[in-house]
Amino acid sequence: MQNQSNSNKKRTVKKVLIAVAAVAAAAVLFFAGYFTYALTLDKGVRSLLWFKKTVQSDYYEEISDEEFWQAAIDGAEGLLDRYSCYYTSEEYDAVVNSDKGIKTGTGMSFFSGTNKLYRIAINSPLFYTGKISAGMFLTGVGATQQTISDTFTASAADKALAGFDEGDSVALRFSTKAADDTNECVTVTVQLKTYIESYVLYAANGKAYANIYEHDGSSGVWTDISSYVTQDETFTEKTAYIRLASFSGNAAEEFAAAADQYAADDNSVLLLDLRNDGGGKVSIMQKIASYFVKDADDEKPVVMTAKYRDGKEERYLASGNRYGEYFADSTMYVSANKNTASASEALIGAMMSYGAIGYENVFITDTDAESDAPVTTYGKGIMQTTYYNPMLDEAVKLTTAQIYWPNGVCIHEKGISTADGARAVYAETFADYGDPEILKILQEIG
Repeated sequence: MQNQSNSNKKRTVKKVLIAVAAVAAAAVLFFAGYFTYALTLDKGVRSLLWFKKTVQSDYYEEISDEEFWQAAIDGAEGLLDRYSCYYTSEEYDAVVNSDKGIKTGTGMSFFSGTNKLYRIAINSPLFYTGKISAGMFLTGVGATQQTISDTFTASAADKALAGFDEGDSVALRFSTKAADDTNECVTVTVQLKTYIESYVLYAANGKAYANIYEHDGSSGVWTDISSYVTQDETFTEKTAYIRLASFSGNAAEEFAAAADQYAADDNSVLLLDLRNDGGGKVSIMQKIASYFVKDADDEKPVVMTAKYRDGKEERYLASGNRYGEYFADSTMYVSANKNTASASEALIGAMMSYGAIGYENVFITDTDAESDAPVTTYGKGIMQTTYYNPMLDEAVKLTTAQIYWPNGVCIHEKGISTADGARAVYAETFADYGDPEILKILQEIG
């Protein structure tokens, strides 16, 4: 019996030793694999990981993983141009919704660093008051008209508006005079809502139209919005007006509806307003450009070419050739300013390259009448590509190519200029209340 017991003990010890050895071997393999993996990492990544470990171990204040990595990303962004950026999950979701035209709020867009409006979104809560337009200043915000606080600066306006969420009602005070005016003001109360913005406004023969959307994903309905248009945009006689605010959302379909209305109205002069249009999607530009390729023989002519770092070139084609159907007997003009950029400049380039307009048909805002220097559009002849990381629901937008017009011109860092033959038209700012600049252009058009 004793010999059998010792034998069993030996077998048990052997099993334990084998198990321990297996665990030890696994640990060795794990750490060997880890160190092998670590050694394969780029030296910069190894340095960053060491730096992170040291900071989080010994720095006198606690730095979280999230804080450290965000700071590292922010630092890397500093290497890029001002058009490239990293998007967190929340930021990317907001970009995606904005690209679809889906917005939440009152409908206001401000010039950077100011409380001055450059656009009221069509179909937004504020638009339907029929009282507020570009060029006005937001000088007060409150839960009620009796509790309005002054918002004379951009930071004050941002802080005040940040206190309201979707569904809340907010009282807003606007002035046509000055950023700090409280006397000659208009006050309205609106509810913050989710809405789908319409980016194209058509006006002619005393009427104004736009696509109006319900927030259920349904198609827009071409609607007479004349009663909500506060500026003198309901042009008469032979001139029609199309304002394209952005190459976003459903702008291509909206422009198609405007072109149909233009044909139905039988107008002979078109003024395309691209002031303060900073661009947007190339795909939308391709569709809209199809209406302006006057002298193109191809069914789908090239409207821009992208040239990449590796020498690769990519041609972007118009979605069709519709000029003859809609604008064959028309004279066209374009209004632009220093905020006209990117896809807007590419569209103008396509119009020029195919003979729909010449430089003499382009009006550019001049805010310094005493200067002899040329006035220009923004001058953005580069393209960004957005890369999505599904593992972490994040994205990065990078400048990836230089853009050339069909005629070979690249306007990057130069813009479209009065030095090339475009016409200057004076305005005090890039959005004067009542838009007297447009009236001046109409007078010059005759």
